[in-house]
Amino acid sequence: MFHQHFLSAPGTDLGPLDSGERVLWQGHCAVAEYAFDEASSLPRWTLPEQTDVLVTDRRVRYTNAGDSTLSSGELFWLWPQHLRVQPGNRETGRNATITQIQLVCNGPGGSFPALVFAGGALSTVGDADRLANVMRQAIARFRVENANEIGVPAPQARMLSRLVIGPEFSNYQGGEGQTVTLLGSVQVPEPAFSEPAFRDSAFDGPNMSDFADEPIDAEVFEDAPVSAAPVSATPVSAGFAADRPGLAADAIRAEQAFRAEQDSRYAEPDLASRAASLAARIAGLVSATDDDRPGQVTNLSAYLNADVDPGTAR
Repeated sequence: MFHQHFLSAPGTDLGPLDSGERVLWQGHCAVAEYAFDEASSLPRWTLPEQTDVLVTDRRVRYTNAGDSTLSSGELFWLWPQHLRVQPGNRETGRNATITQIQLVCNGPGGSFPALVFAGGALSTVGDADRLANVMRQAIARFRVENANEIGVPAPQARMLSRLVIGPEFSNYQGGEGQTVTLLGSVQVPEPAFSEPAFRDSAFDGPNMSDFADEPIDAEVFEDAPVSAAPVSATPVSAGFAADRPGLAADAIRAEQAFRAEQDSRYAEPDLASRAASLAARIAGLVSATDDDRPGQVTNLSAYLNADVDPGTAR
């Protein structure tokens, strides 16, 4: 199911910061949310480089005042599981990529929503490294100071205390990037507001509630009677015109062959099929031997195990 986790409903005013909350960094850059558990996924939403980004000792907050609406959101330091700096490449033009800061979180249902910052005040790798170091220290310090409240075990708290000191992010243009795993993360909750369900306006099907009061004819749903007798049990018609001697007999044999084939569902399938093939070939053989020499005998056993042309099995 599609969910956006880090963007508030349009027009939402996040209000002032909490009492005692300290601002650690402020600037402008583009912000986007990605689903890192989906390969080659498109961003769920994006905000332009003019977005105001505020990093505090408790969260990162971003606000963009557009022409007609206010877009804002925030990510608390409870949630990030990985912090990564991905430097841009050295290409130019369409093949160029920009440097990114990625905050990857553990989401509901095995998802990994990620908040990505790029461009604006983060146009160089050095700028991204400095902001990533601020975030690393803020996240680690917040979890160490609130270890009991958020349930961080003592061994993880000791590891987090080391992240307050280092290691420092130090990347270069075209490099592989660096990632820091942040212990003690808490799963991101479901979105606070429900998202509108998709509806294709091009298709307006019938409203089934309009048929709720329609009477139902029970006879329409009655099962049709099914005969248990084989097809070959029905009488065979003998009303055929005789244009030449033996034509009526040939027609009867052909009809018998057809019904023998239909009887395959009541008998052994392989045997019934072979019997039908034999009857059809006998009919063709009789009609083809009107000018044969008297007394000639046809070997019919060949038709049981081989597919031989009637004119050659003599």
